[in-house]
Amino acid sequence: MGFFQRLFRKVEEVNKGEAAVAELEAEMYVESSEEEAMNYWLEMAQKIIVNSVKATGNSVDRAFILIDMGKNPSFDVFYQQDGKLVMWNELEDAEVKEKIANQLLPQAASVASAVNGNFEQTGLPAIAYAQMQFEWATKAWFSHTIREDEERTKIEKDEMLHKWFEFLSKEIQTAAIDSDAKLPWYP
Repeated sequence: MGFFQRLFRKVEEVNKGEAAVAELEAEMYVESSEEEAMNYWLEMAQKIIVNSVKATGNSVDRAFILIDMGKNPSFDVFYQQDGKLVMWNELEDAEVKEKIANQLLPQAASVASAVNGNFEQTGLPAIAYAQMQFEWATKAWFSHTIREDEERTKIEKDEMLHKWFEFLSKEIQTAAIDSDAKLPWYP
């Protein structure tokens, strides 16, 4: 979160009586470019999650997204609905599938370019893959990144997607849908 966002948020909290005036001083710092790049990524990740869930009309228990930020950027989205995992294109509602296909998925290239462009400008290793999950009941969301300088980037996207889907298919059988805890990643 940028300097002005933090400051204005704290001013609002003070105005509402939710924070003391003395707390304003704690927000008076400028982040490093690395922190700004990470915050930009987190803001982008949150928007992707929100849009993935909104596209379904908030009709899912959990959402999972694998983002390939490599040479051929893509979003792979699947959901927990009625106790099972389904890929976005297996959802029953044709309108929902159309929204995902035409509005969400085409954003992958611009997201990868913007996020990794910021990372490269600051000297941070680019993100090769990102895995995200969201739990509707608690509104909890989690993100896991694999950077280009990690050995795990050698795993093909299809393998990562299928293994993660397979792990989660088993895990959701025992995980409460209001657990407020992240489920496993692959790898």
